[in-house]
Amino acid sequence: MKILKNTTMLCGLISLLGSGTVFAQDPPPPAFSAIDSYICNYNEGKNRADLDKVIAKWNKWMDKQGGAAYSAWVMTPVLGASNYPMDFAWLGVWANGNDMGKGMQSWMEDGGAMSAEFDSVMTCPDHSNAASVNVRPPGEGWPTKSGVTVFTDCAVAEGKTMQDAMAANRAWAAHLDSTGSKAGMWAFFPGAGSSDPGYDYKMVSSYPDFEAYGADWESYTNGQGWAKAGQIFGGVTDCGSQRVYHSSTVRDGGVSPVPK
Repeated sequence: MKILKNTTMLCGLISLLGSGTVFAQDPPPPAFSAIDSYICNYNEGKNRADLDKVIAKWNKWMDKQGGAAYSAWVMTPVLGASNYPMDFAWLGVWANGNDMGKGMQSWMEDGGAMSAEFDSVMTCPDHSNAASVNVRPPGEGWPTKSGVTVFTDCAVAEGKTMQDAMAANRAWAAHLDSTGSKAGMWAFFPGAGSSDPGYDYKMVSSYPDFEAYGADWESYTNGQGWAKAGQIFGGVTDCGSQRVYHSSTVRDGGVSPVPK
């Protein structure tokens, strides 16, 4: 299997933008949101309660700034592995690159004091961005106050293209429609800060709660969904073990889950 590395995002986005038929029979091509991701640990003696106090101040600061819309979640590992050591992840999203640029510029110019407050509570050695495209819309009322988010690293099989992989994921989304799944699905393509990631894209699924996640688990296992997955993904794309997080919405900036 050939893993695309340094050229992952460039090749992936070019292939997607060059073929809107992956997402619709009639272009325009898919719309991408800008993902803002931190991998963090609490400083000694600090915990989630301390972080929440800073987040409350930050939300007031963001409201006062009145800049680009930004939504954010704090994600605490539930089912993971030691090769992803962290206390939590911070996941943010802007609707597009223009809003990302405005948000980053505002933070650079005016966010120094607020940044220091965050730094007093947490240390985040990894900060990266990604381009996200929606594969299956989440349920009505997204985002809920809390939920479950599942990440899986995926690689396109040798001889296949990113269009092939996304077509397979769309086929899987259609299968989930038939099972009544409550999962929303996105593909994340690694961008700046993702040093030699070793995967081509991440599949990210969002559930309103663990019961919805468990229902999909049951459908996949005892419901024989694994056989359908083999038919759809076999020889096209290969995804690793799932990592499951409890997600808390810390800012709902009104960013649409399905970019227009």
